[in-house]
Amino acid sequence: MKYIIYLLFPLLTFAQEKAVLITYKAIYNTELPTTKDGYLYINNNQKKTVYFTEIIDKTDEEKDENVDIKVRLSSGKKGFNYFDYENDSLITRDDIFKESQLIKEKTPNFSWNLTEEKKIINDITLLKATCYFRGRNYIAWYSTSTPIKAGPWKFQGLPGLIYEIYDETRRYNWLLQKVESSTYDFDSEYLNYKNFETITIKEYAELKFNNKNLDKKLIAKLPRGAKIVSQKFFRTGFEIKFEWEEETKEED
Repeated sequence: MKYIIYLLFPLLTFAQEKAVLITYKAIYNTELPTTKDGYLYINNNQKKTVYFTEIIDKTDEEKDENVDIKVRLSSGKKGFNYFDYENDSLITRDDIFKESQLIKEKTPNFSWNLTEEKKIINDITLLKATCYFRGRNYIAWYSTSTPIKAGPWKFQGLPGLIYEIYDETRRYNWLLQKVESSTYDFDSEYLNYKNFETITIKEYAELKFNNKNLDKKLIAKLPRGAKIVSQKFFRTGFEIKFEWEEETKEED
């Protein structure tokens, strides 16, 4: 893979509106395989970052051979991950059964394990790091030669830019495509969560995985005359087990 790097941070100190744009290729080997571009914007002092993926118009978001209709589970609103490091906060917009939610949490701790393993791609030395985060084991390849400490989705905390990261099952993969100068409005209405209701990460997990009203909501969305022959519920997504659940397991 040929990485394209147009310029680095030292050249971007002359204007508040300037930012670095890092484009990733997001490859999801899920029940409905998807490949799309992800965009990471980083402001000049690296105190704010915004990551989102392109919206791909699909007829279906979930399909099962035992379900005789197709259900769209997206709200249609663009999701994002917005880090405000000065306020130690991460705001995520995500969908829970067609309902868009703003989730607020503190900057997650990935507890990276830095290794001495290296690989060189296009004359760029990448270092390997691993971590366990919310139910998945991740492998990251990063470079300390680029003065950017960030990555796609919620990934951060490494001493360099993440060029490649994936979970051990290769279900979720991100590959850096290019780095370039750009502009971005980090104070836009799109990111102004202060005027809207937010929920905690724990409330998000409860709504997504322990919602007793989910069956009723699902049935209410079905076309007239449709029925579900059988139901399979299992946790899926980037985050499938949370810190408080791990703590409860250890106490038991």
